[in-house]
Amino acid sequence: MKIVVVGATDLTASLIREIVERGHQVAVFDDVKEGVEKLKAELDVTGAAVDLLNFDELEEYGFSRADVVVLAHRNDTVNAVLSIYARIVNIPRVLVVSRSKKVAEAVRKLGLASTVLAIESLVEKAMASAFAGVETIELPGGYVVAALDSKTMNRLVGMSIADFRDRWRFTVLKVVDREGAVREPTDEYVIKEGDIVLVLAEKSGIRELLL
Repeated sequence: MKIVVVGATDLTASLIREIVERGHQVAVFDDVKEGVEKLKAELDVTGAAVDLLNFDELEEYGFSRADVVVLAHRNDTVNAVLSIYARIVNIPRVLVVSRSKKVAEAVRKLGLASTVLAIESLVEKAMASAFAGVETIELPGGYVVAALDSKTMNRLVGMSIADFRDRWRFTVLKVVDREGAVREPTDEYVIKEGDIVLVLAEKSGIRELLL
């Protein structure tokens, strides 16, 4: 299966690794060269840094021949425009990952994607669930958003985000520290006691972590 991913970010890196490990053909596109080159150096993927709103340039790399397109760019305008284009060229399955709840709702109402995820909503729900003692929020396709509390999972304490991600192959969404401040999960950030780590993962991966 040919899968196109738009957005070479930490959010998509774990997903891309998993897709490649399953033997699928992956092409990664972004308008920033560094992220694409990093993934190409690490994994067996194709792709390029391109003008994402230049459809002719995308077609040089076979965008419309994809079986699945994942739109997870940092700019929601890019995600929205490409979801429209993906519909025009009849991509069988489109997944949109939006930073904004409003954009996600608009894409959903217009029927522009098979699945729409709003990171803002996922983070809010995961934070609320964590404080209520609920460990996961289930998503379509066997995925969950999980709030991992380092107070009870003390083996996470002292691990960097990069080490944690490489060990478990989860996508780290946010870190909430003991004071309730939301932190960006940079590779260098070291998990501290009291941190809650919000991740996107397969159910099977969470089960393995909890064993």
